[in-house]
Amino acid sequence: MHKIVTYTDSVPGTVSAQIGQLTQQNVTELSMLGVPPSNAFYPQYQYTLSTEILMYVSRVGKLDEEAPVRLVVAFADEAQRSVIGFVLYLPVIKDRKACGLTYMAVASEHRRKGIARDMMAAVAAECPHIELTCFINKVPVYESMGFHVIGYKDTQIVLNNRTDPSPGAMAVLWTDPIYKSPEFMQVQGKLVQKHGMKVMRDAERKLNRLIDELKRKAEQFVSARAEQIVEYRRPGATVVQVSPGLFELQGVDGIDCQSSNEREVWIQAAHFIDKRNEPELRVARELCNPGSAAD
Repeated sequence: MHKIVTYTDSVPGTVSAQIGQLTQQNVTELSMLGVPPSNAFYPQYQYTLSTEILMYVSRVGKLDEEAPVRLVVAFADEAQRSVIGFVLYLPVIKDRKACGLTYMAVASEHRRKGIARDMMAAVAAECPHIELTCFINKVPVYESMGFHVIGYKDTQIVLNNRTDPSPGAMAVLWTDPIYKSPEFMQVQGKLVQKHGMKVMRDAERKLNRLIDELKRKAEQFVSARAEQIVEYRRPGATVVQVSPGLFELQGVDGIDCQSSNEREVWIQAAHFIDKRNEPELRVARELCNPGSAAD
């Protein structure tokens, strides 16, 4: 039987190392870009994403008032030797009952065993108000846990277990040093040496096309659910025809949406509400040292 552990203090090195390995095995799902293993840049994203996540892990329990970081880990059994899943989340600084879930992964051979649900329950025990983003194919999983689609961000769908995000801010680490580190340059150089510039340029074009497609699909997904989103976030909202060829949103103070098409009014309202309530992220003042991320 798996064991769920929440870390609010320092994380053992053996646990961090396994989280890094699990990250590298699940880059496509964890990355906002959805980079596939077939893309020549995949090893580069394995390095940058695992380094970023380990930077956060190394700061669990540090700067707690200024930039809190929490980690939930699923172990294969009570012995707590084998990591089979993790959730990294950031509590809102001035609203510690709310958080943003930044990364979650479960080892492929341990899925469909309730591990993700148990880890989410551990997160909710500290922060009952949770927001997260995911690709479209994962939406039903989170909806089964009580989350609702409230919008989209870039390539992903935004879900929340409340009608609106917390008005507070989360602290995010400054990750630019990762891309300027000697380790990153070395990974990049090896890829160019292995594949050549022509292949790498082609891989970049393919990745950009994939990102554009994912963004388009995310927007389409939210547009298709616009009426459902508005009714969830603003109960009592209706769209009525006020004159021949003119529809408008009613029952929501402060939101004026009109169109000759009823569906377009719902889409306008969904996008307006999402933009108005988008939380601001504050960058933590600490300068990150990627070389110490796995210490």
